[in-house]
Amino acid sequence: MTGRSTTSTAMLLLLALTSAASAQIAPADRPVMVRIAPGHGEIGSLPAETTAAHATPDYAGREQPLLAIHIDHAYEIGRTEVTRGQFAAFVKATGWKPDGGCSSLVDGPTNKWASDPDRDWAHPGFAQTDRHPVVCVDLADAQAYAAWLSRETGAHYRLPSGAEWEYAARAGVKGPVWWHRPADICRSANVADVSRAKAHNNGVVDPEKFAACDDGFVYTAPVASFRPNRLGLYDMIGNVWEWTLDCLNPSQAGAPVDGSARTSGDCASHIDRGASWTNSPRFVRLAARHADLVGARNTVLGFRLVRELD
Repeated sequence: MTGRSTTSTAMLLLLALTSAASAQIAPADRPVMVRIAPGHGEIGSLPAETTAAHATPDYAGREQPLLAIHIDHAYEIGRTEVTRGQFAAFVKATGWKPDGGCSSLVDGPTNKWASDPDRDWAHPGFAQTDRHPVVCVDLADAQAYAAWLSRETGAHYRLPSGAEWEYAARAGVKGPVWWHRPADICRSANVADVSRAKAHNNGVVDPEKFAACDDGFVYTAPVASFRPNRLGLYDMIGNVWEWTLDCLNPSQAGAPVDGSARTSGDCASHIDRGASWTNSPRFVRLAARHADLVGARNTVLGFRLVRELD
């Protein structure tokens, strides 16, 4: 699930900042934000969790060791993922034209993915409305949107660090998820389920690949369609993976514990969080960390923003 970006991030951001005159942003085009108070928490998982989830060693390693963190700054994070409609407003205002096509699932039973040059955020290959999360956006696309929104509003928007994302997603929860019963997964998250098994696996609900419940969606769902976490944040698990500022590292050893982004390691790839509509139960966890090349555009990857507070 990788893509490509043929223009440097710096030039893309410059184009986004200079290609359009300042204009008032409609309220619907601004992400609704939720304030996150400073505090202590934990990020990552213990080996017992990844063993129970049948996580592969590389995925398990990214989550461990479990770290205690202290975030000393308040910040705001998007109540939902950035929507297709919100991203469309940015494209209309700036003339932004993502390049490189978009990777999508072409064969469900074999989990085969392929890039299609005719697919993009406006044409992902399945039906969406403006209330669905935007997909087929790479790291530069997400950062350009944040830069434009910052310029237009006078606030400072950016992608979250991995620690900020997980601290908000957990909202004090120390287990794998914030719901209590396995049957609640389809009330709380849009993940690989019975609907997707019917569409992409000949109806076979393999428990290693699909939740044994039906959330009603094969692909993305409109944001805020499922139960929120304790802080009123929607789709922190499921719907689409979300870009963060963190570079890829094989473990959490040496990671910042103050909430700042991890900007060392393999920065050709960034960590994304939260699982998606394609993901099996092993990924449906607050600690799960996926990684994509910074130029990746695919139909399971979007973003939500943080707004810094003075």
